[in-house]
Amino acid sequence: MMGLYSIKPWFVPRLRRVEDALVARRVSPDALTAAAVAASLAAGAAIAVGGLANHPMLWLAVPPLVLVRLALNALDGSIARRTGRARPMGAALNEIGDRVGDAAMIGAVGFVAQPALAASAVGSSFLASFTGVLALALIGRRDSGGPAGKADRAVWVATGAAAGALADSALPFTVVLWAIVAGGIVTAAARLGRIRATLQARANVSTWSSQERIVAIPSDAMVEEEMLHAVGR
Repeated sequence: MMGLYSIKPWFVPRLRRVEDALVARRVSPDALTAAAVAASLAAGAAIAVGGLANHPMLWLAVPPLVLVRLALNALDGSIARRTGRARPMGAALNEIGDRVGDAAMIGAVGFVAQPALAASAVGSSFLASFTGVLALALIGRRDSGGPAGKADRAVWVATGAAAGALADSALPFTVVLWAIVAGGIVTAAARLGRIRATLQARANVSTWSSQERIVAIPSDAMVEEEMLHAVGR
């Protein structure tokens, strides 16, 4: 399962007018990354305050803030590539921003549901993200697939917030936390499996190529021995 990340090629073009305007104004990709973090912090604050103040209708602010976060997450990389400002440090800042955003949104649910469960969900989301970055280090491309990727987790929290507000109940948040815990573990396992399969395939190709070279090239010693026999005769 690829999760919501698979619709990114469809989603990004829908933001083209916004992207054009940001490029025209020379907005920095790092500024967009920071804005995405701010949107996540605002969503987390809405969840926490809604729970602590017993005003669940505040949770209705979460879905639009999540949409803003996801749009900014898509735009920062797109604009960086389009304007030639893509760089390793930008990628690092993006990863850090994503982790802060996850911690802010998922961790804030601890003010509404069980804190231990919320902490476990944060840990599970970090595990899934770590295996994605591990894929980049080991096989050269980041693995964003799986049922509980960054976008999936954010949408689940937004859905839980909307459902909780309409039902005046924290139960949807508890369901979302369990889904993130289980989904993060499944996603991490799937990504590790793909890393292992890719590394094994590359090792097999390397071994096959080495054996082919050995078979294809005749031994110099054998050639020289046959030449000496011919001279002796």
